[in-house]
Amino acid sequence: MNTMKKPSIAVIGGGFGGIYAAIKIKQVLGISAQIFEASEDIGGAWFANSYPNCGCDIPSHLYSLSSDPNPNWSQLYASRDEIHDYIQDVARKHDLYRHTLLQTKVIKSEWVAESRKWKLDLLDCSNEGYRDLESVFYDFVFLCVGSIRVPLIPEQFKQFSGNVVHTAYWDPSIDFTNKRVAVIGNGASAVQVIPSVAQQASQLYSYQRSVSWCTLRKQYSYSAFMKFIFKWIPLVALIYRLYLFLEIELGFMSTYKNYNSLGARRYRKKLEIEMRNRIEKQGRPDLVDVLIPDFAPGCKRLAISDNFIEALCQDNVVVQTNRVKKVKGRTIITEDADEQEFDLLVLATGFNVAGFLGHLEVYGKPEQSLNKAWENEFPGLYKSTLMSGYPNMFMILGPSSYPGTNSALYMGESQVNYSVELIKKMLKDKITAVEPLKEAQDKCVEKLKTGFEKTVWKGGCTSWYMNKQGDITTFWNGTSLEFSWMLRPATSYDDFLVYRK
Repeated sequence: MNTMKKPSIAVIGGGFGGIYAAIKIKQVLGISAQIFEASEDIGGAWFANSYPNCGCDIPSHLYSLSSDPNPNWSQLYASRDEIHDYIQDVARKHDLYRHTLLQTKVIKSEWVAESRKWKLDLLDCSNEGYRDLESVFYDFVFLCVGSIRVPLIPEQFKQFSGNVVHTAYWDPSIDFTNKRVAVIGNGASAVQVIPSVAQQASQLYSYQRSVSWCTLRKQYSYSAFMKFIFKWIPLVALIYRLYLFLEIELGFMSTYKNYNSLGARRYRKKLEIEMRNRIEKQGRPDLVDVLIPDFAPGCKRLAISDNFIEALCQDNVVVQTNRVKKVKGRTIITEDADEQEFDLLVLATGFNVAGFLGHLEVYGKPEQSLNKAWENEFPGLYKSTLMSGYPNMFMILGPSSYPGTNSALYMGESQVNYSVELIKKMLKDKITAVEPLKEAQDKCVEKLKTGFEKTVWKGGCTSWYMNKQGDITTFWNGTSLEFSWMLRPATSYDDFLVYRK
């Protein structure tokens, strides 16, 4: 590799992370990266998820790419359809569809030491079936597969003999009218789908292993005048975006950084009063002790909804917090021996976050498996972005990179910016490949793990953020600003193993 010859770059995944990576690679390096996307369209989680009321719980002006601000967001919190339309518009604007292979799954990525390239095994997963396995080679790989991708379907619910639908594979033809419906889970998808299903079902059982803190969404629409201002005075939109960002950052510092701080205690009290008032207003004081959690707010992801609590208080809704013991036919049996028969089962059980890589197998040097390395251990990454033993590979929005409260897009952009600037430096210095030193990576991991000790995620609950050992593997332990500061451009190769021609 030299400064005259441009390297080849593959981007695996066509969600927000992959789209921004392709944009930045083109802008900074002048290279059109090849995007591989297994689905029928770009969009990642925002293409796959289409259940009723699906939307974002981060303000829309903040949950958008800094490279492509959108002055036309209709509401404070955007719907799934509006977000997906935005991603498509961005992809068309930057001519990314021309460099995207849709319905193409990368099933294996393997480092070839002799040529210092990544070998990608591709699989055509179009409607005609799985076929045409082929291999392609690239100098650099951006892993943008995302963790909210592979639906988690607990084994026991595979025994249900009635109709089953997972929120990630929503079937809009299913009619819930006058049906007895069970909804498993109480994460973001359950919070959004339950109010809709409860309006149609004759009875709905909400099975929750542990309840969630819920705060009001306070949704509102942007007026035509505000959209006009955002469009024609971009500085106003930029200041508004900065205001939203800093407001969330300050909230994190006062309530999430230390679950026993004065700010955290005050916030918990505020939420307790708010939830109690909402429940009692519905005439269901019996649900106060059931629905208000006994752990710190934020330990599990905060539910943001104007109608979730109200839906759980409806006469046709039952909240069941006892664990499901087994499923027999169309009957669900809990540990307290309660038996209920249902017509339909809705799985709002989330995703296989712990896997991170999903169906993609990654092999570095010498033939070490990233999948196996992360299966039962804390995911080892250098600055949440590179892996020792996996040269020229960048993980975007993988382990230890999601924010606790702020926009994941900001975090992904920080990782992409760091990675692209590193490649730019490598090209200038005529370096073929780099990987972080194991010692430097271990130092990053240790600092990350110790930084979680007093945060709300260690505040007395179990969540999908944790691995089997109780470590927080999904989130970054600090503010988004601290994350971007950590990922400021590298000025030396002191932390890297360097491969020259």
